[in-house]
Amino acid sequence: MTATASAPETRIPGWFHHGAKILELVEQHRPTVCVELGTFQGASAIPVARSIARWRGVLTCVDTWAEDVYQAGATSPWLLVSCARNVVAAGVQNVRLMPTTTAEAVRTWAEPIDYLYIDADHHEAAVLADLEAWVPHVRPGGLVLGDDYGNRSFPGVHRAWDAFEAASGLSFMRYQSTPPHPDGVQLIYGTKEI
Repeated sequence: MTATASAPETRIPGWFHHGAKILELVEQHRPTVCVELGTFQGASAIPVARSIARWRGVLTCVDTWAEDVYQAGATSPWLLVSCARNVVAAGVQNVRLMPTTTAEAVRTWAEPIDYLYIDADHHEAAVLADLEAWVPHVRPGGLVLGDDYGNRSFPGVHRAWDAFEAASGLSFMRYQSTPPHPDGVQLIYGTKEI
């Protein structure tokens, strides 16, 4: 379960906003059981998987790989195959792809999570549901992160995280890269201390 050192560095389609900060947090916390909700083509999964491979970490990616990224329950074999090709081409061997909804995946999840990255359906109710369903699986001291906080295109992300923070008693940091993202996108993150 190691990354291939000779794998070419290529730009994967998708998003990895605040990548340097995420990889810094991964390095600090050294998680081994990692879950990414919403993977698309692997732009965020591949760098995280490369990092955690050094200490035998495994990244489980949960996504429907649907043509319409907000179409629950639908999968596209072409998007899934494309993501799998990107993972293989990157030389990472510590990624598991779960083609299902986040709601379905959490029903069978039993392992304590060290790193939870939430970037799936961006509707307010869906983000809140992911937080409420998945954060209880995060071990004390584990990382919880989310993308698109403050993104003007997805105001439900901001509202869901704020509501969850108030209801759960957890405290999250908001991080804006320099220069700031033109759409106001921030990383939201924190550790589960309860």
